[in-house]
Amino acid sequence: MQRVNTIIAIMAALAIGPPAAAQHAVTLNLVTAGDQNMVDYVKDYLGPMFEKEHPGVTVRAVSTGPGDAGSQKIYEKLEAEKNNASWDIDVAVIHQKAAGEMVPKGLLARYTSEVPTDKLVTTPAAKLALGANVDGYVMPMFNSQTVIAYNTTMVKDPPASYAALEKWVAANPKKFGYNGIRAACPGSPLSSAGSIRWRPMPIG
Repeated sequence: MQRVNTIIAIMAALAIGPPAAAQHAVTLNLVTAGDQNMVDYVKDYLGPMFEKEHPGVTVRAVSTGPGDAGSQKIYEKLEAEKNNASWDIDVAVIHQKAAGEMVPKGLLARYTSEVPTDKLVTTPAAKLALGANVDGYVMPMFNSQTVIAYNTTMVKDPPASYAALEKWVAANPKKFGYNGIRAACPGSPLSSAGSIRWRPMPIG
C-alpha cells in the first residue's frame, strides 16, 4: 500500500485513492487515532460517498483509540513496517505531534499537491505541526476548540476563571456537564487548566 498519512484529514487523503473505474476490487484501510465516532463518520458517511464515486473500492475504518496514545500506536506500526514492500495502512488520521515525528522518518507520503482542495487550506498547522515542517504531507480536517457555555436566565453570575468554575461545580451538583475527558477531544482541555483561555459563552 502507498504511504499515505494525514493530520486529521480523512476526505482529502481518500481523494487520492484509485480512479473511478477500478479494474479490480480494492480495499482502502483507514486507521484513525480517534474514538468510535470517527470510525462511524467514515463508515456511515465518508466511506459510502467515496465508494459510490469509485465502484469496486471498499473503505474499511478502524480505531487505535483517541488522543496522542492512538497516534502513537499508528506511529509504532508504521515504524515497524517501514522496510516492508507494502503496508496495510492507506490513510491515517493522526494528531499534530505524531505528524511532526513521522515526517522526518519518512513514514508519510507527500501527497497534498495532488488534492484539489489543498489550495483551500489556510491554517499554518498544514505547514508546521507544533514547530515541525510537515508541508505537503498533511491536510487538517478540523480544529477542535472547547467552549464553556451557560444559560443567562439560570446563571446570573457565571464563573470568571477556572478556579471559580471548580468552586461553582462543587456548589451546584449536577448542574455542570461536559464531553468525555478520556475519549473526546472537546472534554480533554478540562483536564488541564493551563490549556483554557477563559471566555464563558452565554447561550440564552
